[in-house]
Amino acid sequence: MNYTLGIDTSSSLLSLSLLCDGQAYINFSRYINNSHAEHITHAMNFMLESSMIKPEEITNAGIVNGPGSFTGLRIGISFLKGFLFKRETPVMAISSMHCMATAFILKDCSITTVIDARQNSVFYARFTKKNGKCERITPDTLISIDRFISMDNSDDIVLIDTLCYSKSVLYNVFQQRDNAYFTENIILERGFGAALIAYSASDDKTVWKKSFDIQPEYMQPSYAESKIKK
Repeated sequence: MNYTLGIDTSSSLLSLSLLCDGQAYINFSRYINNSHAEHITHAMNFMLESSMIKPEEITNAGIVNGPGSFTGLRIGISFLKGFLFKRETPVMAISSMHCMATAFILKDCSITTVIDARQNSVFYARFTKKNGKCERITPDTLISIDRFISMDNSDDIVLIDTLCYSKSVLYNVFQQRDNAYFTENIILERGFGAALIAYSASDDKTVWKKSFDIQPEYMQPSYAESKIKK
């Protein structure tokens, strides 16, 4: 059997999943803003014990490496490195934008995923889903929030993660739109999305790395770093 692990700690949602031969086996998701480090080990132990799977039985893993929460990304990647220490389990680094689109429940639609990047900016990317298969249209891109708002995305599902930023301008602009969904208000099994992407790429030897080679993809300096540069 092929057991594929998926982990996403890029947002306020801690989400882990195990697939068995490409099918959902067990999922764990919980909103625990700023507490991933305290819960991720317990979440993994719960999944393994509930499914009666040993760590060495995991065939491969997908880990979301960004963009997203700087702290969350570091916690998830560091955990995976420790969890797979001394094991040769292949790991795939996965975009948080791709993971969000894959995890969204509709099987046929066009999706714009967007994350509030603070500093008056957003990360965004576009995808299309057909028969449940998610394909990328644009790369992950960092642009000003004003430029993103001015874009014509009226035909897309807009999937928004504010990273629990209550002052996000995205609330004011998209809250009343029927085609917009804020991730904290819907069921979005991101760990499942990460695992599914990894499983789908099982035969692509170019995407797999050793766990210690995985690094966060922040796509911008932190707020503190940007202040220092000024």
